Amino acid sequence: MKRALLVLLLLAVPARADTITVGLFAPSAPFPSTAARVELATRLGEHVGRALGMTGAGRVYARAGDFGGALKKSEVTVALVDSAFLAGTGGYSVVATTPPQEWQLVARGASKIGDLRGKRVLVPANGGQETDFVLNVLLGGEVPRSFFAKIEAAPDTAAALSALGLGKADAAVVPAGAELPAGTSVVIALPAIAGPALVVYGSMTPQQRALLGAALPSFKGDATIAALRPSDGGEGIRAILRRFSVAPKRGPFAVPGARLVVGDLVEGRTFAIERTPPAELVVVPK
Repeated sequence: MKRALLVLLLLAVPARADTITVGLFAPSAPFPSTAARVELATRLGEHVGRALGMTGAGRVYARAGDFGGALKKSEVTVALVDSAFLAGTGGYSVVATTPPQEWQLVARGASKIGDLRGKRVLVPANGGQETDFVLNVLLGGEVPRSFFAKIEAAPDTAAALSALGLGKADAAVVPAGAELPAGTSVVIALPAIAGPALVVYGSMTPQQRALLGAALPSFKGDATIAALRPSDGGEGIRAILRRFSVAPKRGPFAVPGARLVVGDLVEGRTFAIERTPPAELVVVPK
């Protein structure tokens, strides 16, 4: 009797929904603290889980290696990822975007970029492409690779600015909007590029994609990532990828303005056509 009652109780308990892990790897996003980053990931995970009828769990990845390892193990299905990192990887499809990010070069004791020659610069990590990201994507190849003494990766924007404030670096390349340390200022404003994108890794049914797409416009984020926009098909990411490689700049060619006049060619010259005797043109029969 007790065993039968236990079976009935177990059958009465609803089956536990599947769990979906929503990752967050966006070192450049200017969250004011790690706690704010975790809170956004938790909120996004719960939102995605409700949309798909699952239990959603948000998880923050601090390093590219950790995030890449989770992808190899298929631990992450949906993730909000820096577009600069996505530009150098594959295996995903874009389902939503965030507004473009404007970037800036900030420093202590510098008023122009020339003051930073031979200096150490920090930039939020993007998976090992930090040097090309700064020199090509943001500076457009206008300064040589030897201009800065070193371009190093910081764990995130907050860490880069903190190191700059403590005098551990000479300058930092970070998104606009972050609170700058005392004694630092913006040296130059840099171009805006695509912000973090929400992507799907692996397989997801058309029905799940439709449910996810319908639920994303209602997501309410925070001051750093307020909302998600409809997908641009990955165009913003492709634009970054195109800028990673800058065409070599060549100086202008010196082409003389040549202008030839027929009269100049024949002036002072005498032309004659030799006449051939007619006899040489006649064949005499034998």
